[in-house]
Amino acid sequence: MWYNMAREVVTLYTLFIDTHNKNVLIILFKDGKVLSCEDLVTTNKHSEVAMPTIEKILTSANIDVKDLSNLIVVNGPGSFTGERIAVTIGKTIAYCLNIPIRVVDALTINAININSDVKVTALEDRTGAYVGKFDANNMPLEPFQYMNKTLYNEFKDNNNVIVDVNIDYEKVYDYIMTLDVLNPHEVKPLYIKGI
Repeated sequence: MWYNMAREVVTLYTLFIDTHNKNVLIILFKDGKVLSCEDLVTTNKHSEVAMPTIEKILTSANIDVKDLSNLIVVNGPGSFTGERIAVTIGKTIAYCLNIPIRVVDALTINAININSDVKVTALEDRTGAYVGKFDANNMPLEPFQYMNKTLYNEFKDNNNVIVDVNIDYEKVYDYIMTLDVLNPHEVKPLYIKGI
């Protein structure tokens, strides 16, 4: 006798939260593909915009927060307030739903999207830049550092620094999903002043 046993197909929904700079970026992935994306410029209004944007993106996909399978949080480098929002939301959802949370920094996101054996990327601000140097596998070759404008300009003269990177978030997703899952209590922001 043959039994036709239907396999249950499980859809993986992953929420990506990034508030490290002037934008609030929320992406919903379905099985590793971008299903929905909201990228809002919200100067100093991250706390007012982040949760309603998450709610909007979930509602537009016709799913509930309980349907989430994974969380990805960009932990910086950024301002105290900006980073605290993404990290706090991510930790809370991951803890309450008991789902995996992974963390990545914005410099690594840039590096993932640069094709080179040695990748040097920077996040520039008014007074200087945060600089990261990576190998071909996107592993940091040295600790990230913040450079004031003078030092950064000298550094740029001697290094191929890539600032404007076209981000493929599905490629980022694939990389991040190879990273270790963290206990939500271990997720920490990477503050500007910490660099």
